[in-house]
Amino acid sequence: MKRGLHWPIAIAVVLIMTVVAQVWFAVVASADPSFAVEGDYYNKAVHWDDELAQRQVNRMLSWRIDPTLMLRTGDGEGAVSIVLRDSTGVGIAGAAVDVLAMHNARAARQLFATLTELGGGEYRAELPAQRPGEWELRFTVRRGGQRFTARERVDARVH
Repeated sequence: MKRGLHWPIAIAVVLIMTVVAQVWFAVVASADPSFAVEGDYYNKAVHWDDELAQRQVNRMLSWRIDPTLMLRTGDGEGAVSIVLRDSTGVGIAGAAVDVLAMHNARAARQLFATLTELGGGEYRAELPAQRPGEWELRFTVRRGGQRFTARERVDARVH
């Protein structure tokens, strides 16, 4: 080997090792089930004013959602249930309720469900939730021409 070629070869080896390490880090990070990115975040940022307007509508409606999340057991299905109340505490009937549920430690796995009305402002849907712990539930409620949204955090339990 020519004299003086050691330094360029050493620099090339270091650069190649850096590239290989970065690729390895990217593969490990993308395979992590606890890693999640907010879906469609760019569109949400573009429509931030719509989000603020919806929050104002939520405040004006003053509806409340009291959620319960029951985990799936070996032979049974999990379920999410809510009581939907107006500002005076009276149950709201006749609403269409959708939920997006995600465990805080595994937010990349999102579960969707449409709740069925049971009466008296109570709604329920089966949900294949398995992990105990804290969950984030994002609700969208439609009734007549009104739309209400809410985010609730609940501790899931086995039923």
